[in-house]
Amino acid sequence: MKSYIENYKHFGKCLFVENVDVKIGIPLEFGIRIVYLSYKGSENLFFEQPSDMVDLSTEWGWRVFGGHRLWLAPESEKNYRVETSPINYEIKGETVILSQGLDDWLKVYKSVEISFENTNVVKITHKLKNADDKTRKFSVWGVSSMAGGGVEYIPLKYRDNGYDPLNVITTWDYTSLGDERVKYERELITLTHRPIGKKYKIGVGHPKCAPKYINKGVIFEKEYEINTDKVYPDGNVSFETFLCDHMVEIESLSPLYDVKVGETVCHTEKWILNKE
Repeated sequence: MKSYIENYKHFGKCLFVENVDVKIGIPLEFGIRIVYLSYKGSENLFFEQPSDMVDLSTEWGWRVFGGHRLWLAPESEKNYRVETSPINYEIKGETVILSQGLDDWLKVYKSVEISFENTNVVKITHKLKNADDKTRKFSVWGVSSMAGGGVEYIPLKYRDNGYDPLNVITTWDYTSLGDERVKYERELITLTHRPIGKKYKIGVGHPKCAPKYINKGVIFEKEYEINTDKVYPDGNVSFETFLCDHMVEIESLSPLYDVKVGETVCHTEKWILNKE
Protein backbone atom coordinates (compact mmCIF):
# COMPACT_ATOMS: atom_id res chain seq x y z
CA MET A 1 0.00 0.00 0.00
CA LYS A 2 1.26 3.46 -0.90
CA SER A 3 0.28 6.60 1.02
CA TYR A 4 0.90 10.33 0.53
CA ILE A 5 -0.64 13.70 1.43
CA GLU A 6 -1.64 16.40 -1.04
CA ASN A 7 -4.28 19.08 -1.46
CA TYR A 8 -7.33 17.89 -3.36
CA LYS A 9 -9.62 20.47 -4.97
CA HIS A 10 -11.59 22.43 -2.35
CA PHE A 11 -11.39 19.60 0.20
CA GLY A 12 -8.02 20.78 1.47
CA LYS A 13 -5.23 18.55 2.70
CA CYS A 14 -6.04 14.88 2.03
CA LEU A 15 -4.38 11.57 2.80
CA PHE A 16 -4.36 9.30 -0.23
CA VAL A 17 -3.81 5.55 0.08
CA GLU A 18 -3.77 3.13 -2.84
CA ASN A 19 -2.97 -0.41 -3.86
CA VAL A 20 -2.62 -1.80 -7.38
CA ASP A 21 -6.22 -1.02 -8.39
CA VAL A 22 -7.95 1.12 -5.73
CA LYS A 23 -7.24 4.71 -4.70
CA ILE A 24 -8.87 6.34 -1.66
CA GLY A 25 -8.72 9.98 -0.53
CA ILE A 26 -9.39 11.09 3.06
CA PRO A 27 -9.73 14.77 4.06
CA LEU A 28 -7.69 15.64 7.15
CA GLU A 29 -9.25 19.02 7.96
CA PHE A 30 -12.85 17.84 8.49
CA GLY A 31 -14.78 14.59 8.60
CA ILE A 32 -14.74 11.74 9.28
CA ARG A 33 -15.06 11.30 5.50
CA ILE A 34 -13.69 9.44 2.51
CA VAL A 35 -14.06 11.88 -0.39
CA TYR A 36 -12.33 9.96 -3.17
CA LEU A 37 -12.64 6.39 -4.47
CA SER A 38 -11.45 5.15 -7.84
CA TYR A 39 -10.89 1.73 -9.36
CA LYS A 40 -8.36 0.94 -12.09
CA GLY A 41 -7.91 4.62 -12.89
CA SER A 42 -11.60 5.50 -13.05
CA GLU A 43 -13.00 8.91 -12.22
CA ASN A 44 -14.01 9.50 -8.62
CA LEU A 45 -16.97 7.19 -7.94
CA PHE A 46 -18.17 9.45 -5.12
CA PHE A 47 -20.22 12.63 -5.47
CA GLU A 48 -18.20 15.80 -4.88
CA GLN A 49 -20.24 18.75 -3.64
CA PRO A 50 -19.07 21.96 -5.35
CA SER A 51 -17.81 24.61 -2.94
CA ASP A 52 -20.55 27.05 -3.99
CA MET A 53 -23.47 24.58 -3.93
CA VAL A 54 -26.36 25.70 -1.73
CA ASP A 55 -28.24 22.41 -2.05
CA LEU A 56 -27.27 19.69 0.44
CA SER A 57 -26.15 22.34 2.93
CA THR A 58 -27.70 23.97 5.99
CA GLU A 59 -28.03 27.63 6.90
CA TRP A 60 -25.69 27.08 9.86
CA GLY A 61 -22.87 25.73 7.67
CA TRP A 62 -23.14 21.94 7.53
CA ARG A 63 -22.36 20.51 4.09
CA VAL A 64 -22.77 16.99 2.72
CA PHE A 65 -19.37 17.29 0.95
CA GLY A 66 -20.00 13.93 -0.72
CA GLY A 67 -18.01 10.75 -0.35
CA HIS A 68 -18.56 8.28 2.49
CA ARG A 69 -19.40 9.35 6.03
CA LEU A 70 -20.04 7.77 9.43
CA TRP A 71 -23.37 8.76 11.00
CA LEU A 72 -25.55 7.75 13.90
CA ALA A 73 -29.15 6.53 13.45
CA PRO A 74 -31.97 7.30 13.97
CA GLU A 75 -31.35 10.59 12.15
CA SER A 76 -31.87 13.89 13.97
CA GLU A 77 -30.81 17.51 13.75
CA LYS A 78 -27.74 16.55 15.78
CA ASN A 79 -26.33 14.67 12.78
CA TYR A 80 -25.90 18.00 11.03
CA ARG A 81 -23.02 19.27 13.12
CA VAL A 82 -20.62 21.57 11.25
CA GLU A 83 -17.50 19.48 10.66
CA THR A 84 -14.42 21.48 11.49
CA SER A 85 -12.53 19.05 13.75
CA PRO A 86 -9.26 17.79 12.23
CA ILE A 87 -8.76 14.08 11.66
CA ASN A 88 -6.04 12.00 13.27
CA TYR A 89 -4.73 9.05 11.32
CA GLU A 90 -2.44 6.08 11.83
CA ILE A 91 -1.24 3.59 9.22
CA LYS A 92 -0.64 -0.01 10.30
CA GLY A 93 0.32 -2.29 7.43
CA GLU A 94 -2.61 -2.34 5.00
CA THR A 95 -4.93 -0.49 7.40
CA VAL A 96 -5.60 3.22 7.95
CA ILE A 97 -7.15 4.20 11.30
CA LEU A 98 -9.04 7.51 11.43
CA SER A 99 -10.24 9.23 14.58
CA GLN A 100 -11.25 12.65 15.83
CA GLY A 101 -12.20 14.44 19.03
CA LEU A 102 -15.54 14.37 20.80
CA ASP A 103 -18.64 15.11 18.75
CA ASP A 104 -20.27 17.24 21.43
CA TRP A 105 -23.65 17.29 19.67
CA LEU A 106 -24.02 13.54 19.38
CA LYS A 107 -21.91 12.81 22.48
CA VAL A 108 -19.87 10.14 20.71
CA TYR A 109 -16.34 9.54 19.53
CA LYS A 110 -16.13 8.42 15.90
CA SER A 111 -13.43 6.29 14.31
CA VAL A 112 -13.09 4.43 11.02
CA GLU A 113 -10.65 1.72 9.94
CA ILE A 114 -9.96 1.27 6.22
CA SER A 115 -8.29 -1.96 5.12
CA PHE A 116 -7.35 -3.32 1.71
CA GLU A 117 -8.41 -6.98 1.74
CA ASN A 118 -7.68 -7.60 -1.94
CA THR A 119 -6.85 -5.57 -5.00
CA ASN A 120 -10.58 -4.89 -5.44
CA VAL A 121 -11.99 -5.25 -1.90
CA VAL A 122 -11.91 -2.56 0.79
CA LYS A 123 -13.14 -3.18 4.35
CA ILE A 124 -14.57 -0.19 6.22
CA THR A 125 -15.07 -0.64 9.96
CA HIS A 126 -17.11 2.15 11.60
CA LYS A 127 -16.95 2.67 15.37
CA LEU A 128 -19.03 4.84 17.72
CA LYS A 129 -18.10 5.23 21.39
CA ASN A 130 -20.76 6.51 23.79
CA ALA A 131 -19.34 9.61 25.52
CA ASP A 132 -22.61 10.58 27.18
CA ASP A 133 -23.36 10.17 30.89
CA LYS A 134 -26.10 7.58 30.28
CA THR A 135 -26.85 4.48 28.22
CA ARG A 136 -27.93 5.36 24.68
CA LYS A 137 -29.81 3.44 22.00
CA PHE A 138 -28.44 3.97 18.51
CA SER A 139 -27.31 2.34 15.28
CA VAL A 140 -24.02 2.73 13.39
CA TRP A 141 -24.73 4.13 9.92
CA GLY A 142 -22.46 4.04 6.87
CA VAL A 143 -23.52 6.50 4.14
CA SER A 144 -21.91 6.47 0.68
CA SER A 145 -22.77 9.46 -1.53
CA MET A 146 -22.19 8.22 -5.06
CA ALA A 147 -21.76 10.35 -8.18
CA GLY A 148 -24.92 10.74 -10.22
CA GLY A 149 -25.66 9.13 -13.56
CA GLY A 150 -25.59 5.47 -12.55
CA VAL A 151 -28.01 2.61 -11.87
CA GLU A 152 -28.57 1.05 -8.45
CA TYR A 153 -29.75 -2.52 -7.89
CA ILE A 154 -31.26 -3.66 -4.58
CA PRO A 155 -31.90 -7.44 -4.49
CA LEU A 156 -34.98 -8.61 -2.59
CA LYS A 157 -35.66 -11.89 -0.83
CA TYR A 158 -38.25 -14.05 -2.57
CA ARG A 159 -40.03 -17.38 -2.00
CA ASP A 160 -43.16 -19.25 -3.03
CA ASN A 161 -46.37 -19.68 -1.04
CA GLY A 162 -45.59 -17.73 2.12
CA TYR A 163 -48.43 -16.40 4.28
CA ASP A 164 -46.58 -13.68 6.18
CA PRO A 165 -44.90 -10.55 4.75
CA LEU A 166 -41.42 -11.15 3.39
CA ASN A 167 -39.90 -7.75 2.58
CA VAL A 168 -40.25 -4.47 4.47
CA ILE A 169 -40.06 -1.19 2.55
CA THR A 170 -40.24 2.14 4.37
CA THR A 171 -40.78 5.56 2.80
CA TRP A 172 -40.12 9.18 3.75
CA ASP A 173 -42.51 12.12 3.53
CA TYR A 174 -41.18 13.23 0.12
CA THR A 175 -41.10 9.72 -1.41
CA SER A 176 -43.44 8.70 -4.21
CA LEU A 177 -43.59 4.97 -4.90
CA GLY A 178 -44.55 5.93 -8.44
CA ASP A 179 -41.26 7.77 -9.01
CA GLU A 180 -40.31 7.34 -12.65
CA ARG A 181 -36.68 6.57 -11.77
CA VAL A 182 -37.59 3.44 -9.79
CA LYS A 183 -38.74 0.00 -10.95
CA TYR A 184 -40.14 -2.57 -8.49
CA GLU A 185 -39.98 -6.26 -9.34
CA ARG A 186 -40.43 -9.40 -7.30
CA GLU A 187 -36.69 -10.01 -6.87
CA LEU A 188 -35.21 -6.57 -7.44
CA ILE A 189 -35.59 -2.81 -7.05
CA THR A 190 -33.82 -0.82 -9.78
CA LEU A 191 -33.13 2.90 -9.43
CA THR A 192 -31.84 4.89 -12.37
CA HIS A 193 -30.36 8.22 -11.38
CA ARG A 194 -31.33 11.28 -13.36
CA PRO A 195 -32.22 14.81 -12.25
CA ILE A 196 -35.99 15.42 -12.21
CA GLY A 197 -36.20 17.98 -9.40
CA LYS A 198 -37.46 15.48 -6.80
CA LYS A 199 -35.98 13.68 -3.81
CA TYR A 200 -36.65 10.00 -3.15
CA LYS A 201 -35.77 7.74 -0.23
CA ILE A 202 -36.71 4.23 0.84
CA GLY A 203 -35.54 1.76 3.43
CA VAL A 204 -35.41 -1.96 2.69
CA GLY A 205 -35.71 -4.35 5.62
CA HIS A 206 -32.94 -6.74 4.69
CA PRO A 207 -31.76 -7.04 1.08
CA LYS A 208 -31.05 -10.56 -0.16
CA CYS A 209 -27.39 -9.79 -0.82
CA ALA A 210 -25.08 -6.89 -1.61
CA PRO A 211 -26.77 -3.85 -3.20
CA LYS A 212 -24.73 -2.44 -6.06
CA TYR A 213 -24.35 0.75 -8.07
CA ILE A 214 -22.99 0.80 -11.61
CA ASN A 215 -21.50 4.05 -12.90
CA LYS A 216 -18.44 5.33 -14.79
CA GLY A 217 -17.72 1.78 -16.00
CA VAL A 218 -17.36 0.40 -12.44
CA ILE A 219 -19.59 -1.91 -10.36
CA PHE A 220 -19.61 -0.84 -6.70
CA GLU A 221 -21.07 -3.42 -4.30
CA LYS A 222 -21.69 -2.84 -0.60
CA GLU A 223 -21.62 -6.03 1.46
CA TYR A 224 -22.39 -6.07 5.17
CA GLU A 225 -23.64 -8.43 7.87
CA ILE A 226 -27.37 -8.54 8.67
CA ASN A 227 -28.71 -10.01 11.91
CA THR A 228 -32.40 -10.76 11.43
CA ASP A 229 -32.80 -11.49 15.16
CA LYS A 230 -32.06 -7.85 16.02
CA VAL A 231 -34.15 -4.69 15.70
CA TYR A 232 -33.01 -2.01 13.24
CA PRO A 233 -33.91 1.69 13.01
CA ASP A 234 -36.40 3.45 10.71
CA GLY A 235 -39.01 0.69 10.71
CA ASN A 236 -36.55 -2.20 11.08
CA VAL A 237 -34.46 -1.65 7.93
CA SER A 238 -30.75 -2.40 7.48
CA PHE A 239 -30.46 -0.61 4.13
CA GLU A 240 -31.55 2.79 2.86
CA THR A 241 -31.08 4.70 -0.37
CA PHE A 242 -31.60 8.38 -1.19
CA LEU A 243 -31.77 10.06 -4.60
CA CYS A 244 -31.71 13.73 -5.49
CA ASP A 245 -30.64 15.63 -8.59
CA HIS A 246 -26.98 15.48 -7.61
CA MET A 247 -26.24 12.03 -6.20
CA VAL A 248 -27.33 8.60 -4.98
CA GLU A 249 -26.72 7.61 -1.36
CA ILE A 250 -26.20 3.92 -0.57
CA GLU A 251 -26.56 3.39 3.16
CA SER A 252 -26.13 0.40 5.47
CA LEU A 253 -27.08 0.29 9.13
CA SER A 254 -26.24 -1.83 12.14
CA PRO A 255 -28.88 -3.10 14.55
CA LEU A 256 -29.99 -0.74 17.32
CA TYR A 257 -27.71 -1.20 20.31
CA ASP A 258 -28.14 -0.20 23.96
CA VAL A 259 -24.72 1.39 24.30
CA LYS A 260 -23.41 1.86 27.82
CA VAL A 261 -21.28 4.80 28.91
CA GLY A 262 -17.79 4.34 27.48
CA GLU A 263 -18.83 1.36 25.33
CA THR A 264 -17.94 1.16 21.63
CA VAL A 265 -20.09 -0.48 18.94
CA CYS A 266 -19.03 -1.12 15.36
CA HIS A 267 -20.43 -1.85 11.91
CA THR A 268 -18.41 -3.17 8.96
CA GLU A 269 -18.93 -2.79 5.23
CA LYS A 270 -16.99 -4.38 2.38
CA TRP A 271 -16.75 -2.45 -0.86
CA ILE A 272 -16.27 -4.79 -3.81
CA LEU A 273 -15.18 -3.09 -7.02
CA ASN A 274 -15.18 -4.57 -10.51
CA LYS A 275 -15.15 -3.28 -14.05
CA GLU A 276 -18.54 -3.30 -15.73
